[in-house]
Amino acid sequence: MAKLQGFQRSLYYYYFLLHIPITLLIDSQVVIPEQYHPASALFRWHIAQNNDFLLQEKPNWLYNFVLIELIFQLPLFVYFAKGLRPTQPITVQTKLTKAAVSSKEKNLYRWLRIYGWNASLTTLICMITIYQRGYYPSTPLVPMVYEDKLRLILVYLPTFLLPLRLCFL
Repeated sequence: MAKLQGFQRSLYYYYFLLHIPITLLIDSQVVIPEQYHPASALFRWHIAQNNDFLLQEKPNWLYNFVLIELIFQLPLFVYFAKGLRPTQPITVQTKLTKAAVSSKEKNLYRWLRIYGWNASLTTLICMITIYQRGYYPSTPLVPMVYEDKLRLILVYLPTFLLPLRLCFL
């Protein structure tokens, strides 16, 4: 079992910290009506800037994925950030404290793998949908050119690759 150490551990610590506001400010708007959301201007800007027709369209399957993100993943982001935060090394450990730390690490890695499968699969479905039927949000009948599809896929790509890496812990 590979472990996250050094740079990778720090990368995922900041990834999960950053993912909390992204989930609350952007992704949650798929579920929460615009009139009740404080960051609706940011949401509209993202759609216009990136031609993100999925967030404009809000298909039922995406709605369900975002519900899972809000109910399951969001609390895990906090748990992961806490579990991955940089700490001072403990120089003196008894067998009991080593066992407790090992048990916590195993539990952390189990949840990281579960999250990794869930998030990477969800994002892969989004990227496949973008490639297959991408269109411009302002003109639904005009299909996206390849370069714009690729640009939008690249927006989603980090949220595919980073969780995918966690599947192999």
